[in-house]
Amino acid sequence: MEPMTLREAWARFVTAEDYEQHMAAVGQAQANASLVAELVAAAASPAGSRVLIAGAGTGQIFEYSPPTLFDHVRLTCSDLNPAFLEKLRARCPCITAVDDIEESHLDPGFSLIVVVLVLEHVDWRKALASLARLRPEQVVIVIQRNPEGPLPHRERAGTMRLFGTEVEPTLIDAREVIAEFARLGFGLRLQSERPVLDGKTMVGLLFVTTR
Repeated sequence: MEPMTLREAWARFVTAEDYEQHMAAVGQAQANASLVAELVAAAASPAGSRVLIAGAGTGQIFEYSPPTLFDHVRLTCSDLNPAFLEKLRARCPCITAVDDIEESHLDPGFSLIVVVLVLEHVDWRKALASLARLRPEQVVIVIQRNPEGPLPHRERAGTMRLFGTEVEPTLIDAREVIAEFARLGFGLRLQSERPVLDGKTMVGLLFVTTR
């Protein structure tokens, strides 16, 4: 039997309830929402422009974000898992699309694309190239940085136990993301961070097109 992939875990096995319980318990949902609010405000997308949250999952971020954060734009939320998007639609009246961040089929021309803790679960260089083809003016990326040394063991809820046993996300150094995106025509405009449990840090990066 072939080993499970991260893609299969997210698309077929992880439930929305288990994912949300885990993210809220470790404080990452709240920290990520705070980072996104800060960087989206800094991006200042024009009224009526198109904004994409790629790999938006269940839309848990909206539970902790200012309610008017995206009111002035035409928001699209995409994810590989249709069940996640169904839950998202109950939280946010936006356009939704089942889409693969590694090979997006969405129409280009977004003023802003937001990607939160997704690159660790995909071929991140392929994902960045795919995002660049959508020709955004700015991009917000949130990644996770862990402290040196072993982390304390935390029991995960239900299907989230797949991570660390069946599959394992790959952390990315912010410097690698910055260098790769520079190669694709995007320069770093702003960086911000939020500490969470166990010495981990959520790192937010705001990029602007240089082409």
